[in-house]
Order: sequence, then structure tokens, then C-alpha cells
Amino acid sequence: MTGIQRAFVSTDTPNDDFQSLFATHPSPMWVYDPDTLRFLIVNNAAVDLYGYSREAYAGMTVLDIRPVHERQRMITAVHARSDMERAERWTHLKADGTMLEVLTYGRGVRFNGRDAILAIVQDQTEVNAAHREVSDTRSLLDSIVDNLPVGVFVKDMDADGLYILFNEACGDIIGRHSLDVVGRSDRTFFDDEQTEAFREQDARAFAAPAAISFEETMQRSDGQQRILRTVKRALPSPDGSAPRYLLGISQDVTEERSVEARLAYMAMHDVLTGLPNRAFFAEHIKRVSSLATAEKPVALLYLDVDHFKHINDSKGHAAGDALLCQVAARLTGLADDGDLVARLGGDEFALVVGFREAGCIERFAERLLTSLSSPFDLDGVNEHVTCSIGIALAPDHAEDDDVLMRHADLALYAAKESGRSTYRFYEPSMRLEAERRHMLTVELREALQKNQFELYYQPIVQLENDGLGGFEALIRWNHPERGLVPPMEFIPVAEETGLIVAIGEWVLREACRTAARWPSELKVAVNLSVSQFRHTSLLASVVSALDESGLRPERLEIEITESVFLADVGQSLPLLKALKELGIRIAIDDFGTGYSSFSYLRAFAFDKIKLDRSFIAGIDTDPGNLAIVRAVVGIGSGFNATTLAEGIETDAQLLRLRQEGFHEVQGYLLGKPMPLAEAERLIAGGGVVASTAA
Repeated sequence: MTGIQRAFVSTDTPNDDFQSLFATHPSPMWVYDPDTLRFLIVNNAAVDLYGYSREAYAGMTVLDIRPVHERQRMITAVHARSDMERAERWTHLKADGTMLEVLTYGRGVRFNGRDAILAIVQDQTEVNAAHREVSDTRSLLDSIVDNLPVGVFVKDMDADGLYILFNEACGDIIGRHSLDVVGRSDRTFFDDEQTEAFREQDARAFAAPAAISFEETMQRSDGQQRILRTVKRALPSPDGSAPRYLLGISQDVTEERSVEARLAYMAMHDVLTGLPNRAFFAEHIKRVSSLATAEKPVALLYLDVDHFKHINDSKGHAAGDALLCQVAARLTGLADDGDLVARLGGDEFALVVGFREAGCIERFAERLLTSLSSPFDLDGVNEHVTCSIGIALAPDHAEDDDVLMRHADLALYAAKESGRSTYRFYEPSMRLEAERRHMLTVELREALQKNQFELYYQPIVQLENDGLGGFEALIRWNHPERGLVPPMEFIPVAEETGLIVAIGEWVLREACRTAARWPSELKVAVNLSVSQFRHTSLLASVVSALDESGLRPERLEIEITESVFLADVGQSLPLLKALKELGIRIAIDDFGTGYSSFSYLRAFAFDKIKLDRSFIAGIDTDPGNLAIVRAVVGIGSGFNATTLAEGIETDAQLLRLRQEGFHEVQGYLLGKPMPLAEAERLIAGGGVVASTAA
């Protein structure tokens, strides 16, 4: 009991000292009558806390400061005197209706000669609110920790590493309920090896000045292997003493690592065949080429499937994909352990092979050719393909991986140029030839920009009247250093680099512009390459050349070779028909030297058939050549097409062709390709050409 309580109990009639002490005491207090429950005296602190005036207290009972639901409890407590046995928690009302949470102490006293009760009040409102806030915060934190998507745990290291916190995510990771783990150690759930590994990590975390992080593989009790990414650190003690608790945060990254591994595999492997891809190959060749020695050489083989595009075009891409998968399987079957088979893209494969002597690689290349020459089953149909192989050896041909790859590529190019279905080893001359082609490409681009090209014109003679029927436009290159360069030297490079499209457009425009100045009965013939036919701009280029020059379409004759039909019949025929609908004449050039089938003659009505010069040279001595000449005349008659023979060099040849019924001829006997000025002099002279034997 406090001093004031003792004084109050022993004082029957309050004296001045008591009155003063009671009034000024900092704790709210009052004395009330237990029978009427009316306030008898109230101190200043109570007046201040509750906000009622002293006059108001004179007419109030202790029930008036209680909410309705607590009044009966108050009456019961007063009658039983239970509120004087211990401190009681109550809810009181202030004058403004605000609720107070209080703790009251009741004591029986004598006041003015009668029994009364002294109530001492402690305002617990703010304290209780603070406690509730702390409790709510703790509950919130517990809820957050329990619902975190990562595992959180705390160990008591002074208690042999017992878990004192283990959230639900941690339980999911190890396959246990979190409540089963708290109060236990690692040894309960893991074998000795795993437990020892955990303890070693805990020791490292306690010794480290900061958190440690690592990844580890854990085996769950159900046998599953899981990969965890974990951070551990010792929790500092508030008083600065040695740390006792260990905080750990773990995340199950098994699926993440599995996806990463799959992505890494996909980044380094071809999706279609499953072989290593170009990126994998580049890393591998860089490593093995640096280790290659004379005692342990390495061979790099580049392999292309010959005419693979024909399979895609004729059978469809699904058949092409099936073919590539079968090629990959055969290559893999021939490779030894330690060798690499990779798909670089399209129909290009690479093999990196260790060997002892060059003869081994030759035999290996021959085995590749033999294996790939066996038929492939494409949807129940046997298809035969061949391949071309380029080979470069390290360290003989190069020690650097980039150089080695360039040399293998040059060897592959040489194999294709040699007729395909073969292999070639790298030779220094290949590099020189590649440099020459590169320089020629650069000069060709410059020639286009600087107008170094010129057209020559070869006369076309009509045998019906020995008159001039027109000219064939033939390109020449006026090189500033080498002089006049014939087409056979630069056209193949232009075809290979794609420059032929721009060069061909220039030829079309120039030939049409020139022919527009000639007499209206003269035609101009222009050769178009396979590359030009594949280009989508060809039709627009022809129309533009005619519009710009004003040349009538029927005076333009376009010559194509039979190889156009090997490239893409589906694209070639519609384009040829569109050109013919414009009124342009279409001629088949070098007839008899390319395509082995005449089916394209039925598919398209050519205006002219030009027999290749190779069948003219022996017309007087070779019965076979004469038979071909007569056959072409018959074909021309049957298809209502003009027939023209190229390469006429003798009067005897000219006479024979006239007798056999050819319509037109060309050749050195009748006129070589000539500059424009000379061609125009020929036109001005009436179109009389050289010998026209009768």
C-alpha cells in the first residue's frame, strides 16, 4: 500500500495535510460511497484526466464514468469487494466520450466517519496501445516471414544449432512442416555428411565479418536433389557481446538452374539436329587449334550438301529438315570419340578430327563421301545427294583458328568449283585466288560507279534474205589498267557476289537506249543470268528500261539459258510469261548444253532456239552433230520458234545451216562483237555483213 493509502485508511476525518497530499498527488484518485456509489472526493489529477468539473462529480456516481456493458460488473465488484483484492482493468469514459483503458486499485477507508472506498487510477491507454502496436507489428513480421517466397531460418548456436525460427518456405524446401523443425537441429533431418556440410557453413558465417553466400546441392528426405542459393550471417548481439544466433536465407533455384542449363544447351546446339552449333564450334576450334602440334595434328572439314536447295524446292522444307537430320546422324556415326560434328547452319556442317597422318584424313573424307552417297529415305522415297568437302589441317595450314576456318572454307569453295561430290585440301593458291576474286569484286563495284562498262554488238544475220536482223548486246569492261576485260573473267565473280543484278540492269537500259536509235526492223538481244531471274526486281527493271528508252517491246529479245529452269521452275515460268505478255521475245540460249529434259519446251512457248556453237564446229565431219542440227530445226518447226545457230566460222558451215533450214546465224564469219560506233557504221551501210555463202 502506498503512503497515501495508509494515511487514508488510518484517517477517519481527513486533515489539512491529507487534503493537500490527496489533491496534489499525480495519480488520479477519488473516494466513493460503496452503497450509493457516489463520488465523495476527487483529486486534481482525476479532474484533469477525465475532464469533468468538480461540480459535475458532486452529482455523479462511479457508474457514470463506465460504459454500459461494464456497469453491472462494477456493481458486482463493489458488493463482493473483489476490486480491493487486486488491481482491476477497466474501461472508463471521459467527459468528451473518449475511452480510457485504466488499471484501478481499491482500498477500504473511513471517510468522515463512515466506510468508503479509495480508488487509485493508472491510465494504461497509451501503454496498452503501444503494447498492441508492438504485438501487431510482431504478428505482421511473423506473417511476413511465414509468407516470404524464400526460406528464412534462425539457429541458436549456443544450443547446438537448434532452429528457433523456420518459415513455411524453408519447410517446403526440405519437405518438412516448419513446426516440426523448430526446436530441432540439422542432424534430425539430414545424414552426417549433409549435417557436417551445414555446420561448416555455419562456422564460416560466424567467422566472417559480413554475410556469406553460396550455392549447394541438398538431398531431401524423399531422395530429391535440390539446388539452394543460401545467404548466412551471424546476428550481432545488442549488448555487443559475442553473437549467438545465425540468420539464414535460402532459395530453391533447382528449376531456375535447370532452365539456365537448358538455355545454355540451346545456345550451343542446333535445334533441328541436336548437334553443336556455330557458337559451340567456334569455341571448340579455338581451343583445339591452339593445342595442335606436328605430333597431334587436327583436321577441320567443312561439308556442304550439294544442291540442297533442290530438295527444299521440290520436296518441301520438311523433307529438307529430314535430310539434314539423316546427314547429321551419318556424320556422327563416322566420327570417333573426341571428334566434333557441328551444324553451322543451312546445309553446312563442320567436323574437327584428330589424326596421325594426312592419309588418314583422305580415307576419312572418302568414307564421308561414300556414306552420304547412299540413298536417304525421305517419306518413303529414296533420294540421292552428294556433298563437297573442304579440309584444312592444323598446324600445317594454320595455327590460328580464324585462319584455319578461312582455309577450310577456301578448300570447300574449290571442291564446289571442281564439280562437287569431292574433297579438296587447302592450298596456298586458293588464298591467292580468293584475294584475286575479292580485289575483282572491289574493282567491279568501282566500275559500276565510274561507268567503266561498255556494250559490244554482234550482228545477227537472217538467212532468208541475208539481211541484218539485229545485234546481240555483249558487255565489256574497260579496266583503267588492264584494258578491255572479257566477260568470262568478271561475270562469274559478278554472279557469285550478286553484282550481276546491278550490272544486268545497266546492260538492259543501255541496250534499249541504243537500239531505240536504230531502224525499227532491227532487234537487240540481251542475255539474262539465273541470278537476275531470281531477283524480284527483274520485271520492273525491264519495264523501266523500255519506258525510259521508248523502245518497242517486240524489238527486245531476252536470252536465257536452260539452267534457269533448274533454279526454280515455279518462279521462272510466271516471269517468262509476264515478259512475253509485254511483247518481248524470249530465246533459249546455248541449247543442248544444260538441262537434260525438254519438258520446259512444252511448258513455255519460246520465240527462238539458239543452238550452242559446240554442235556447229563438227557439223561437216560428225554425223551426230548434224543429227542434232536437224533435230533442232524440227523442234523449232514443231514449236513455231525461230532457230539460230551460233559460232559460224566457215562458209561450209553457213551453207550447211542454210540448207538445213535455220532461220538466223551468228559467228565470226559474219561479224565479231564490235563497238557501238562500228555497229552503227554497219547499219548505215545497209546492213551488209561478211560472207553469206549461197
